Amino acid sequence: MKSSFAPRAFAAAVLGCVLLAGFLFAGAASAASGPRYDVPRNFTRCSHAVAWHGFFKWASERGTTCRAAAKYMRVYASHATGPTMPRHVAGYRCQIHYWRNETGDIYASRHVCTRGKVTIRFYGMV
Repeated sequence: MKSSFAPRAFAAAVLGCVLLAGFLFAGAASAASGPRYDVPRNFTRCSHAVAWHGFFKWASERGTTCRAAAKYMRVYASHATGPTMPRHVAGYRCQIHYWRNETGDIYASRHVCTRGKVTIRFYGMV
């Protein structure tokens, strides 16, 4: 009579190695510091909304239209003339997340601008 312990132990060891490898690769992928161009749930992707000669792009909106989002991005761009990005434009309050390269220079930003129930998200990228 053969014992079924050895095949079960082997299968468990293989499964454990596969799960460990999956966690390691997933950890490396999630640790990447670059921007992720996502469209959150309940937002509409506005693929044609761009401003500032394409610097601001990858927009999405909630509570308005893509046309209004594109218009807002152009207004925002007209205020983005100084050394820092504006945080208050046209009644919207903006939260900005920056990504930096190895030397500390900013190469991308995500802007989430809200006014009441309206939210417009877009990215800036060099």
